[in-house]
Amino acid sequence: MVMLDLLQKNQLSVTKTLKVKNEILARVQDRKPETLNAEMKFYKTELLPYFIKLSQHNPVLSVTEQLRLLLGVWTPIWSTISFHESLPKRIQEQSFQIFQRDGYCASIARYILGKESSLSQNFESNLPAYDFMVIQKYGVQNGKWGLQNIDRFQAFKNREIPLTLESVYSWFTNVVNTKVKLNASKLALPKAVKLENLEINHANEFQKTSLATSQVFENLYIDNDWRLVKTQTDASHLPNYTIAVRRR
Repeated sequence: MVMLDLLQKNQLSVTKTLKVKNEILARVQDRKPETLNAEMKFYKTELLPYFIKLSQHNPVLSVTEQLRLLLGVWTPIWSTISFHESLPKRIQEQSFQIFQRDGYCASIARYILGKESSLSQNFESNLPAYDFMVIQKYGVQNGKWGLQNIDRFQAFKNREIPLTLESVYSWFTNVVNTKVKLNASKLALPKAVKLENLEINHANEFQKTSLATSQVFENLYIDNDWRLVKTQTDASHLPNYTIAVRRR
């Protein structure tokens, strides 16, 4: 009877968790990114109660046990991190977060240039796409996950050729093997990102984030398909939140 009670309790917990996840998705799905202040207000007024509920049902609390779930490729579907939303017109389905066993990870996304409505559709389609990659090292220190910014890379590509899992992996692994690892012994402090001729929605926040050398993050909730992540550069900065779903 005790075993039956435990099974029923676990099943009830899974059902409640799924309901909370669906409630969150319903609120962020197809939401157009706003200013960071607006997104933080949206988090406090709309998402916070669900985030609290979900974190209370985190099935994997140990950071070392979370590693097996963290490895792979994720897509951020909502975030208050300026790297994700500072550049306009991010293509969500062409956005990726990669975690590898060697301790390197990357945030990669494609942005479509040509925001002005006065541009003709034919002219706009001929503009290149802008691909942006942030490479970091991740690991566990003092029982907490940590991130160290390593470098940033950018490329202008033919927008007719989509950014895929395969092309992302190829770009990421090539840069890590040919540039990052070879120069690991002489890494310099991050420099402010120079994005010439590109519109940035909130440049100050974007540059502050780009200059941060390290940060900690916490998986408030993580399972095989879903992550709710809290990220913070230091105690004096407000935390950021990201919802990510697994791609591979």
